[in-house]
Amino acid sequence: MSANTKMPTFMKAMANVAAENKVSSKVIKAKMAAKAKRAKEVSKERALELSEEKKNAKELAKLQKIADKEAAKQAKAEAKEAAKLEKAKAKEAAKLEKAKAAADAKEAKALERQQAKEAKAAEKALAKQAKIDAIEAAKEEAKEAKEMEKQQAKEAKAAEKLAAKEAKAAEKLAAKEAKAAEKLKAKEAKKAEKLAAKEAKKEIAKTEKVEAKKAAKLDRQDLIQEIVEKLGGEETTQVAVEA
Repeated sequence: MSANTKMPTFMKAMANVAAENKVSSKVIKAKMAAKAKRAKEVSKERALELSEEKKNAKELAKLQKIADKEAAKQAKAEAKEAAKLEKAKAKEAAKLEKAKAAADAKEAKALERQQAKEAKAAEKALAKQAKIDAIEAAKEEAKEAKEMEKQQAKEAKAAEKLAAKEAKAAEKLAAKEAKAAEKLKAKEAKKAEKLAAKEAKKEIAKTEKVEAKKAAKLDRQDLIQEIVEKLGGEETTQVAVEA
C-alpha cells in the first residue's frame, strides 16, 4: 500500500525563499575578505586619528600651560591693582568718616546748646505758668469755698425747716396715736368687762348646778334614811309578834 505525502503551502513558500537567498561559498569568502580588509583599513585610520589626537592634546596642554601662566600673571597684576584701589578707598573712607565725625560732633554740640537754651526757656515758662495756675487755683478755691458756704447755709436752713415740719408732723402723729391708743384701751376695757360679766355668770350657773346636785344628793340620802328607818320599825314589830 502506498501513500502520497503532500508538502504544506507555507513550507513550500519558505523553501522557495531559502533557495532564492542562498549564498554560494565563493561569495561568502569574498565578503569575509572584504570585511577583513575594511577592518584593517578602519584600524589604520583609527591609529592615525589617535596619533593626531595625542599630538593635538600635547599642543593643547602646552597652550593651556602658557595660558595659565599668563592668567596667573594677569590675576597677580589685577590683585595688586585691586589692593591699591582698596587702600585708596579705605583712606578716602577714613577721611570721610573723620570729617563726618567732626561734623556730627559740631552738630551735636550745637544741638546740645540749643536744647539747653530751649530747656531753660521752657523751665522759665513753666515756672511762670505754675505761678499763674497757683493764683487761678487760689481764686477758684476761694470762689468754691464761698459757694460751698452759701450752699451749706442754704442746706442748713432747709434742714432746719424740714426738721420743724417733721417735728410738727411727729407731734400730730403722736397725738393721733395717743387718741387711738386711748380709744383702743377703752374698747378693750369694755370688752374685758363684758367677758368678766360673762365668766361671772358662767361661774354662778356652775355653782348653782353644783349646789343643786348637792341638794339632790342630800334629799336622796334623807329618803334612804327614811326608808331604812321604816324598814327597821317593821322588823321590830315582826319580832314582837313572833315572841
